[in-house]
Amino acid sequence: MLEIKNLKVIFNENTVNEKIALDSINLTINDGDFITVIGSNGAGKSTLLNSIAGSIEVYEGSIINNGKDITYMKEHRRARFIGRLFQDPLKGTAPHMTIEENLGLAYSRGKSIRFGFGVRKKDHKLFKQACEQLGLGLENRLKSEVGLLSGGQRQALTLLMATLKTPELLLLDEHTAALDPKTSRQILEITKNIVEKDKITTLMITHNIQNAMEYGNKTLVMAGGSIIKVLEGDERKGMTIQDIMKLYAATDEMLSDRSLLS
Repeated sequence: MLEIKNLKVIFNENTVNEKIALDSINLTINDGDFITVIGSNGAGKSTLLNSIAGSIEVYEGSIINNGKDITYMKEHRRARFIGRLFQDPLKGTAPHMTIEENLGLAYSRGKSIRFGFGVRKKDHKLFKQACEQLGLGLENRLKSEVGLLSGGQRQALTLLMATLKTPELLLLDEHTAALDPKTSRQILEITKNIVEKDKITTLMITHNIQNAMEYGNKTLVMAGGSIIKVLEGDERKGMTIQDIMKLYAATDEMLSDRSLLS
């Protein structure tokens, strides 16, 4: 379980460009939750994920993972139990290394990497089986350099690398936004299958409202650095895209008049 308590992030503090990026966020993420996160640009979606991952500094508040305070834990230490994907398919892989070498690096996460790194036979079998579940034929290209893969194949590989050793938490920051619609749908289905099979606690940012309501079991709606609504259960099932847009519109009116938020 991940608990976020009174989390606040400020950019450019004490300058004319000061911005409250997250404002007193409180959120409990239960084990096995698959939460989608939506909101307009500047709503705080990526800042929330970056705070959890440890890539930006928290101004105040706390982040508790399975009872352990990780608020000020270094990012590289969190990477041992947090898997992450970005919007750019080129991030997260080494293009001049082979598919199995990339998987080998991911599989050794948290361990000391030996000199003369190579893929052992038993690991080769594991990587082949893991690639088979993607349905992209990568199991037949384990010796190919990753730089030769398409954007969709590379993002699928990055997803596999992030989940090869089941993480305690998976963070997906618009990981299909740079892909064409058909490939995006394919990667989303692969994501769903892996997350559900291994019961991985997941946060997924998306700008696609339909995808946000179709995947996962909860949806966070963010605006102005705050969580304005948590949709789940029957309420979420009954929500339409039009309902979400009305919620956005109402929030924009509130944000334009800060007196309504006091």
